[in-house]
Amino acid sequence: MHTWSIDAFFSGHVFAFMLLLARLGCVIMLLPGFGETYVPPRTRMTFACLICFLLLEPMLNRLPPMPASVAEMARLVVFEAVIGIFFGTLVRLLLTALESAGMLVGMQTGLSSATMMNPALATQSQLPSAFLSVAGLVLIFVTGLDHFLIRTTVHLYDAFPAGSDIVTGDFAQTMIHVANKSFIVGIELAAPFLIVGLMMYAAMGIVQRLLPSIQLFLIMLPIQIWGGLTLLMLAVAGILTVWLEYFDKSIGTFFQG
Repeated sequence: MHTWSIDAFFSGHVFAFMLLLARLGCVIMLLPGFGETYVPPRTRMTFACLICFLLLEPMLNRLPPMPASVAEMARLVVFEAVIGIFFGTLVRLLLTALESAGMLVGMQTGLSSATMMNPALATQSQLPSAFLSVAGLVLIFVTGLDHFLIRTTVHLYDAFPAGSDIVTGDFAQTMIHVANKSFIVGIELAAPFLIVGLMMYAAMGIVQRLLPSIQLFLIMLPIQIWGGLTLLMLAVAGILTVWLEYFDKSIGTFFQG
């Protein structure tokens, strides 16, 4: 007759919950919208614990059994936390495309000195950067990509099974690739402003050479600001649409080779 040990049952479930929380908690700590500084830490922890409770029974067979040694247990928890930080950082890097685009827009529109608190990055940013970052966060929740992020977090166990070793070389190469790609996408998003700005500064240089006594910069600054804001109003829908497509494709192809 098979007998159940209540101690073994609860110890196994507690260890499985701890492994889930180590990975999913680190991911949620960094995910856009969930891991922002304005979200109370208790709210983030409660949300992470609720997800782990919901996933505990379906994921129980995919988690390793509780090891006998404390050192092996610590190794598993640390590895799970590293994988969670890795994925959360990748998602966070995708937001830097909007930050880079906003920085270039601010430079070309004369708003580089106008800064405000960017809630998405918890730091001072130029007005276009703060606007685009907040708009990107809003679009993530409006389009349902927040659900997609949570599902992808669960699918991490297909790419990185619990208890597997960490491939540090691949992690580093992926980080570098995503950071480089996000910066390139940021430049592409700000391309209209770079082209218009280049044309405007070339024209200003020619006029200044013809009329050196005129303070052309002071005359053109209001025109530059109003023209830049007008161009931003016309291009913001396209910028956010292109970035949203890049965000969706990047999340979908992270672990598909």
